[in-house]
Amino acid sequence: MACLPARRPKTAFTLVELLVVIAIIGVLLALLLPAVQAAREASRRQQCQNNLRQIGLGLNNYESAQQKYPAGKKWSGPPSDPSSFTMAWSSFILDHLELAALHNAMDFKLPFTHPKNLPITTQVIPIYLCPSTSRIEEHRTEDARIYNLGGMEGEGLACIDYLGVSGPDKDDKHPVTKIEYGRQRGVLIGTKGLPLEDELIEPPPVTVASIVDGTSNTMCVSECTGRGAGMKEDNPGVIDSLHGAWASGNNVTHIKDGINRDDPPEAWYKERIFSDHPTGSNVLMCDGSVHFMSAETPKSLVRWLCTRDGEETLPEDAIDE
Repeated sequence: MACLPARRPKTAFTLVELLVVIAIIGVLLALLLPAVQAAREASRRQQCQNNLRQIGLGLNNYESAQQKYPAGKKWSGPPSDPSSFTMAWSSFILDHLELAALHNAMDFKLPFTHPKNLPITTQVIPIYLCPSTSRIEEHRTEDARIYNLGGMEGEGLACIDYLGVSGPDKDDKHPVTKIEYGRQRGVLIGTKGLPLEDELIEPPPVTVASIVDGTSNTMCVSECTGRGAGMKEDNPGVIDSLHGAWASGNNVTHIKDGINRDDPPEAWYKERIFSDHPTGSNVLMCDGSVHFMSAETPKSLVRWLCTRDGEETLPEDAIDE
């Protein structure tokens, strides 16, 4: 009678071996996840830069067609008239962003909150939104619209994460002359602080020739992500403006501080350069180039880049990213 082969003992992981394998997998995941998140943020930052390049192209196409840059803020009538309203540069360049249908449908003689304009001004424009935006103002929805205004006109207005720069803060001083800059020393300017400001419907034209500092050394748009509505400084519970809307004339500001120096909500309400990129913010220069500026950038350098005619001496590597 033939002998049966001896049975092999069953093999299996011991509890200790299983725990070791799980621990190794956990370590690998811990190493992998930050790399994945960093790759995703790098992709989002690149998309944000592409958005700004498209905006820069729109601004320069506008300048080529009109022989001037768009007004940062334009009034419908004398600012002293209570019935006057404002619209922003981001409304005027729509037809230069391949959005001619929106531009042509908009009635610029009516407020952006008027029922006739709401079908246009409530449309979300993807290139006006930074994909890294995660922190949002309480009156802004996840899909980038303004809401919960307590009866104020403008429910549903679509938002923008990019802010027009009208110059450095008026009280900042020139590094050489030590004279205060004053208002409207940038490119996308308004009328506040100018002679006869109560009568000016739009600011004096800014042309390429008037950018004495050079288009590559002059900032025109920065990030200020997550904005919805602005609150009154003396009463934070009361809505003052809808500056987070892309059609709003308040989507332009003088720059007071550095990069990502203020956290929300102060960054939103005071319209400071701010983004949810981990280490800085993207800015657009007048030549159409886009640079990622570190949060460590000196405040003085940021102010110098906001002027069109300050003739400041910039370091050679001032904006090398």
